Amino acid sequence: MTKTWPLITTLFKQKSRSVHIVVGLQLLGAVLTALSVLWQRQFNWPSIAMATISYGVLAGMILFVLLAQRTERIWTSNVFRLLPVSDLRLYLVNLGSTLLDLLYFLVIEVVITALCSLGGWTSFIQASLSTQPWSFAAAGLVVMLALNLYGWTFISLVHLVGRTISNWLPEMRSKFVYFILYAVIGFILLKILDGAETLLQKMVAPLLMGQYDPNIIPSIYSFSGILAIMIVLFSAINIYLLKYWVESKQTA
Repeated sequence: MTKTWPLITTLFKQKSRSVHIVVGLQLLGAVLTALSVLWQRQFNWPSIAMATISYGVLAGMILFVLLAQRTERIWTSNVFRLLPVSDLRLYLVNLGSTLLDLLYFLVIEVVITALCSLGGWTSFIQASLSTQPWSFAAAGLVVMLALNLYGWTFISLVHLVGRTISNWLPEMRSKFVYFILYAVIGFILLKILDGAETLLQKMVAPLLMGQYDPNIIPSIYSFSGILAIMIVLFSAINIYLLKYWVESKQTA
């Protein structure tokens, strides 16, 4: 268990349950939509496919929150905090396994999207012959991973700061501090999701219409670079707090 790869595998399997839950809900929504359309005798495969993909976007937002919760539990878990591994390695393994679960979800979504596009493979292949869609896809993947990592490291920062402060305050005051911190988290999360939605609109909408603006790609990579700097900064603070200030929960 103290080796890096078995530890990543264990955490990945635990968090993958959240992936299976949100994908299951997505497919359930798609089935219900298909049944509703059949009941109305207005079967339209493109509409069902778009609904399935839309449910996938919602599933991704829910998964972000679920993975954040599972990531946070590790910081105060007796099982993992008391393992003979350094706080730096535990932090990187925990965050890395969360990222792997996100990639796992994205692979599933690619498969679902491909199945939904079975009726339009000709146009899809013609569009794929150009390098522009792939450059857009690469930029979109980079900024998506950066946004998620930024969100998780920021949430961890707020959580660990809250744990540190609560150690110095009475229980009632610490609850008030947690309330304020989680209100801040909620506000920041809304901003993150709003920024992600804006990026999706700027990238996905032109792709669906067959319009590509390569001028937006350098801006996306620049934005991702800024997020990467913030991720490193937040992570350095988080590792310091884990090492010197935050202890595992003492359970009977």
